Amino acid sequence: MTWLEATHERTIEVEAELDAIADFFADPNRLRHCMVALDRGEKIDEKTWRWLMTEVGARNITFQGDYTVTYERDGDVVTWKSHEGKGNMKTDGKATFKDLGGGRTAVTYRETIASDLPIPRLAAKVFKPIAAREVRKGIDLLLDAVEEYVADGKLTADGDS
Repeated sequence: MTWLEATHERTIEVEAELDAIADFFADPNRLRHCMVALDRGEKIDEKTWRWLMTEVGARNITFQGDYTVTYERDGDVVTWKSHEGKGNMKTDGKATFKDLGGGRTAVTYRETIASDLPIPRLAAKVFKPIAAREVRKGIDLLLDAVEEYVADGKLTADGDS
């Protein structure tokens, strides 16, 4: 087993008030609606969830991500960090929110994901770009889904409709 890590950052603009979209990112129960590759989630407490991702495969290697993560909001920043020793993935990330006026908010999302892949250490060099591509793809799918979720009017200041 070999740990491979990648980081991706992207900024999106949404038609939502800063507090509404920041609350959305800080609430795993709501955010899970946009997690495209999610197989299932298990609520540990209000801020902590265990995520089991859909199995993926590349070059005859299959992997199903499993990790437990806690989310925190502090003003215009939401952070999350996985729990050590819980699952085969680690994540550490931050979403920052900037009020653009007129009910629009910029969301800058940055996440580092590490996965303990079932490959020999010598193969890590070959699989590192594949892992980085999968991290980019996963984050882009999440943010695309958030944009669509907001555009479809599913986000309100009081919770999801």
